[in-house]
Amino acid sequence: MIEVDRSITFFDKFGEVFRGEILVNEIDLKDLLQLITIEKYKEDFLLYNCYLLDEKILDKLAKLAGKEIEYDLDRFEYYLEASAKE
Repeated sequence: MIEVDRSITFFDKFGEVFRGEILVNEIDLKDLLQLITIEKYKEDFLLYNCYLLDEKILDKLAKLAGKEIEYDLDRFEYYLEASAKE
C-alpha cells in the first residue's frame, strides 16, 4: 500500500489558482470516511480521490485534527486530497 499524506488544499474560487495546503494526517482514515459519505466515495475506500469540502465538513475536520482551520468559502474552494509521501 502506498503511504499518503492527506491534506486540505484550497484554490481561488474564480481562477482555480492553488493557494495553500493544511496537512491533516492526524485524522484516522475511518473518521475521514465518515465525513465523506458513501455516495461520494463509493469504491474509493482509501480516499485517494479529491473531495470538495463544505463548511460543515471543514468544521468537523478542524475538531478531529485538534487545530483551528480558517476558511473563506466566498473566496476559496477546499478539497480533501491524498498525495504520495516522499
